Amino acid sequence: MLLFARLLVAATFLLLIAGGLVTSTGSGLAVPDWPLSYGRWMPPMVGGILYEHGHRMIAATVGFATLLLAVWIGSRERRREVRALAFMALGAVVVQGLLGGLTVLWRLPAPVSVAHALLGPTFFVLVTLLAAQLGASGMALSGTQAQSRVRAMPSPHHLASLAGFTLIALYGQLLLGAVLRHAGWSAKFLTAHVVGAVVVAGAVLVTASRLLHHSDTTPSQRRRTEWLAGLILTQVGLGLITWAGHRPVWAATAHVAVGALLLAHAALLAWETRSALTGGSFTRGLAVYLELTKPRLTLLAVATTGVGLYLGAPGPLEAGRWIATLAGAALVGGGGGALNQYLEWTLDAKMVRTQGRPLPSGRLAPRAARTFGLLLGGAGLAVLGLWVNALAAGLGAATLVSYLALYTPLKTRTPLCTLVGAVPGALPPLIGWAAARGTLDVGGWVLFVLMFLWQLPHFLALAWLYREDYARAGFRMLPAIDPTGRAVGRQITLACLALVPVSLGPTVLQVTGGVYFAAALALGLAFLGVGAAAAVAQTTQSARRLFVASITYLPGLLAFMAADKIPW
Repeated sequence: MLLFARLLVAATFLLLIAGGLVTSTGSGLAVPDWPLSYGRWMPPMVGGILYEHGHRMIAATVGFATLLLAVWIGSRERRREVRALAFMALGAVVVQGLLGGLTVLWRLPAPVSVAHALLGPTFFVLVTLLAAQLGASGMALSGTQAQSRVRAMPSPHHLASLAGFTLIALYGQLLLGAVLRHAGWSAKFLTAHVVGAVVVAGAVLVTASRLLHHSDTTPSQRRRTEWLAGLILTQVGLGLITWAGHRPVWAATAHVAVGALLLAHAALLAWETRSALTGGSFTRGLAVYLELTKPRLTLLAVATTGVGLYLGAPGPLEAGRWIATLAGAALVGGGGGALNQYLEWTLDAKMVRTQGRPLPSGRLAPRAARTFGLLLGGAGLAVLGLWVNALAAGLGAATLVSYLALYTPLKTRTPLCTLVGAVPGALPPLIGWAAARGTLDVGGWVLFVLMFLWQLPHFLALAWLYREDYARAGFRMLPAIDPTGRAVGRQITLACLALVPVSLGPTVLQVTGGVYFAAALALGLAFLGVGAAAAVAQTTQSARRLFVASITYLPGLLAFMAADKIPW
């Protein structure tokens, strides 16, 4: 099994070289059909067909081998870590094949090609990690072994943070390189790529210096670090040759291949340095970073952005606009969640509800969270600015500023923080509307007000359930400083009451039809009834019912809204 996995790693690297030759020679659309080439399994291997069809044959081999390995591991391997990596790799190779094929058939726009170029090295990282895990002896470290290793290593959080930052920076540089190859060699992209090269080279060299000078660095980490240092110097040289020599095929292809090697070594180093902190589990380390993004809130932001984009679109939108807008919203939302946890981690440690989060629980260093959040948020704004429009990017920046610079510090100062905090939560549908139309008109603002009002009963119900926790941490949420509950009840009732007419706005503006109008009226009146009952009862049970009603009301409303859209 280990030998088969290593052969798969080698085949994947060969596939990346073949893909680099396709882009370096401009052979991406040399074959107009898929999965066959000119209707044949083996067309004449001449010109661009040689590179494109050759790439397809290697890709098919890699895909079939990945399927075999996943089935093999699924039937024989007991370690969840290894099984997870195998099925992640299988999913990645399937998506990669579909992206490549659909791009050929439908002539999908540049952002899809960029995603295809980014997923290839990601798949290479997954199979490399899989081979490393199969070659590792034994299971993950026990909790006692992990803690002893943490004590033995100097500044383990710091080393893990450096390795993690290097990996993230390399991914960012890989994205910029994919943009250059598939969206054109414009001055702004080239400048960003050069700046990224400086950042990545600095990150690699600083990480290498710190690890090589620690006496407790393991031989594997030392070897990995030496490879990283050598590869980054090679990559910089290839980049200079590619730029100065007007992109010779050999240099441009080698640049792609060495970039993938850099990424794989950085991922292995990040896994090894994180192993002391996560009991040897790489997927557990990934889960920590995922948890840092507040995935449920981020998913809500992406969903409401998609609704705004769909309702605001005057006609069918290209796939690239959808992908860029939703990806930008996800990155901005995830970055905001990570930075919020970084700013509040000492307060989170005082609350039962939040003391298990990555920072207060000690599973992640604050510096790593800050770096991760800044990179995600910055990447999200860049995606919105470069591939959507300036207005959408500006609204994304407003979301981050209002969430981090206004709402977060106000939570310990005034109960008005709930109103302020409803602003960043209401901006995502406006981002979607701006992405679709390039303007902010009445329809978009109705969605903003609807989301703003919905958040008030939703969050006040949650704050009532955890009012003692909030008070213990010093958060001045209204339920924590209003023991009678009368002020909380008034705000819940007023917000639910205002939601009823506002939710009918899309039909009044002829964005949605009569089916949505009837559904919105029924849902709004039912939600008002639950809110009024909670305001009168002022009990934990009624607050919990209101919270459940809020997370039922919004998805239902948005579903009817999308289903009953009137064409512009």
